[in-house]
Order: sequence, then C-alpha cells, then structure tokens
Amino acid sequence: MKAISDCFGTPTYAPHLAERLYQLAKLDLPGVYHVVNGGEGASFSEFIESGVKMAGMDPALVESISMDSLARPAARPRNSRLRCLLSPAIGLAEMPHWCDALREYVDRTAQAARSQTP
Repeated sequence: MKAISDCFGTPTYAPHLAERLYQLAKLDLPGVYHVVNGGEGASFSEFIESGVKMAGMDPALVESISMDSLARPAARPRNSRLRCLLSPAIGLAEMPHWCDALREYVDRTAQAARSQTP
C-alpha cells in the first residue's frame, strides 16, 4: 500500500462524528463547528501504519511516498488538520483521540470478520 507521508489531517471515525452531530442538533445552537477526533492529527502514512500495526499486520506493507510523486491534476492542501475548538465552550466533551478511534474500528472490524467465519 502506498501512503502519503507529507500531507496531514485529523482522522475522524464516522460513529463518533454521528454521535457528535446528534449532540449538536439537540443543542440547536447557531454556528459552524469543526468535528474531528482528538489529537494533533497525523500524516496519511502515519494513520495507515498505525492501523496496519493495530491489525497485527506487517508494517512493511506500507510504502511512504510524497504527494508530489502522485502528479494529481488538482492541488491538495498539505495540512488539513482541524480541531474542535467550540466543543468545550458549549459543554461537550472532547472527542476521543484518533488513535483510540482507529483501535475501536480495527477491533470492530476484526470482531465482525470473526463472527462471519463458519
């Protein structure tokens, strides 16, 4: 697997996002909210390498590459990390760290795979 090492984002687990959107809808407050899992974010390759390790797979499966090596037709930001700045101000707890969210995903995926095995 090729993973970009020089672009950064804040991974966000869909079930955590859905729960936070539900909480925000119940509060019915105006405004724009960034909703992402906690932590400083990660490069795409750091995220993939973490997931591969958590799944017990060989990290050598991941090849770190530069975004420039992809020659994409449209420009992409190198840093798209976000933070939930308003959550504490409106009484919402910090979202779980992205590593914890990734662990939850890996564990759920492994459990689902085991339950489908005859």
